[in-house]
Amino acid sequence: MKIRKILCIAAALCVLCSVCSAAGADGAYSGYSVAPVNIWLDRVMPNSNWEVQQHNGAPIGWGIQYALDGNWSTSMGFMGWNTEALDDIPDISFYFNGASIRDLWIRNGWDSEYYTEYARIMILDMTVWCGDTAYVIPRFKLQDSIDTTLFNQNWIDGYQRLSLPMRYDNVTRVDLFIKGWYQGEGNKKYEMRIADMVFLSATPEELYGPNIFNGGGYYPYPVWTPTPQPWAPTLIPTATPRPTMGPTANPNAGIQVLTKERLATRSGPGTDYTELGSYFQQGTWVRALSAAYDSKNGIWWIQVELTYLNEQRRVYTGVKRLEMSADMVRTEEPQEVAKLTCSVYPYWGPGYGYSMYNDQIPAGTSGTVWAYEGLYAQFEYYDGSRGQYRRVWVPVNSLEEDEGNG
Repeated sequence: MKIRKILCIAAALCVLCSVCSAAGADGAYSGYSVAPVNIWLDRVMPNSNWEVQQHNGAPIGWGIQYALDGNWSTSMGFMGWNTEALDDIPDISFYFNGASIRDLWIRNGWDSEYYTEYARIMILDMTVWCGDTAYVIPRFKLQDSIDTTLFNQNWIDGYQRLSLPMRYDNVTRVDLFIKGWYQGEGNKKYEMRIADMVFLSATPEELYGPNIFNGGGYYPYPVWTPTPQPWAPTLIPTATPRPTMGPTANPNAGIQVLTKERLATRSGPGTDYTELGSYFQQGTWVRALSAAYDSKNGIWWIQVELTYLNEQRRVYTGVKRLEMSADMVRTEEPQEVAKLTCSVYPYWGPGYGYSMYNDQIPAGTSGTVWAYEGLYAQFEYYDGSRGQYRRVWVPVNSLEEDEGNG
């Protein structure tokens, strides 16, 4: 089954710019005591009937109106529950009456007096609904900062920019999923604070003039007007059919097996792949998923799933370490030659509930897809910085067929 050439809607999936800490440094205010623009004045406001997810019958977010008032001294509260962070239910849903949305800007945490006391957003996912169709925008990683001195394309008056890959018109809803956080102190370790959120219908350059970040001054009224967008990408429905392989939609059902010894593991089936550590002792149950033959060393490797520090991981280990034979699970076969259309944070398994790697894979990286599961693909590529191969899991909609290497 060929990968559809899907316009990646995760172009904004990147670590935002590094924070400059001193006023007057590159990118900071130049001759201003306050920000030259106030993006809050040009915000797109949601309706008042927002929703938050429940935990044991109680809302996990409160005071949402304080995240929309543009005031540092007020903040929205949000509890970081791991169970809710791992599900697919939106943590916050904002509703709009057919608005246009181009960017989301967030003042993370609270003001400087309470900033480190409370938790702050680290990982955020977003889905934008245009009518009944959803644009699924994978992962943003927010900087842990409230630096108010920066003034550039990514920072204005303590707001950091979550740049969407396009302008979305006729927006009826925006779903936010908080998937990770910077811990607070003491008993506030998991109580997040969000000072402000601003939805904009256009980029700052479109709103205030193309030279706004080059000393062009503040234009008090927007200079941008909507125009038809024939270049709008194909919508990615939430109910995108999940890829299948073979007779079932989940080829990785696997079997439960016992370990014979401590599991030394790698990201793929061989010693040419990156090491992923050692786990457990003899007599521990793990789930064996698939087998791959290592012709270089003349041995079979088994892909297993295990739980470590309350997170699931998929790793490879030699069959000799398990109470099984390789023919008890499916044999792996390559599916596609593909490349990433955008930079992504990979996972240890197919999506939420699995550990996430801390480093991004850059756009344009070529490799091989070995399996599909749900909306994720197992992607193998050569990591030049490590001098080894890696197998990881990435969203299917971040890949396209690599015709040059097919």
